[in-house]
Amino acid sequence: MVVEPVKKGNLQGGVGRIVHDVQNIGRLAMSLAKDSRVPRRNKLIFAGVAAYLVMPVDLIPDWLPGIGRLDDLIMLCVAVDSMLNHVPKSVLDEYWEGDQALLDTIRSLVSTAVEFVPPQLMRTLYPNEPH
Repeated sequence: MVVEPVKKGNLQGGVGRIVHDVQNIGRLAMSLAKDSRVPRRNKLIFAGVAAYLVMPVDLIPDWLPGIGRLDDLIMLCVAVDSMLNHVPKSVLDEYWEGDQALLDTIRSLVSTAVEFVPPQLMRTLYPNEPH
């Protein structure tokens, strides 16, 4: 089996694409946080999760092998879900500058991930939506 070496241009192109996509996601989050069409509840969820992620104390200590970062991952999924799946698609499309397929993939992945969030928490966060 012969393994082809990674060409320098391809590696830089891949990294550049990731950086560009991350920048698009950051711009989208900032734009949604400022938009009056985004429900206040969603903005509070996003801000609350951001605060939780920078706090030194977690529900599950980070030093526990295997599960230490699980609470951070779940909270991150809840935050992203609040901004991508509970905001009108027309608002998302207005601000999204990247590849639409990427945004759809992120929305789908986050939707799948929040299925593992306790239903009681989701009912508390979104009492007017079916769960």
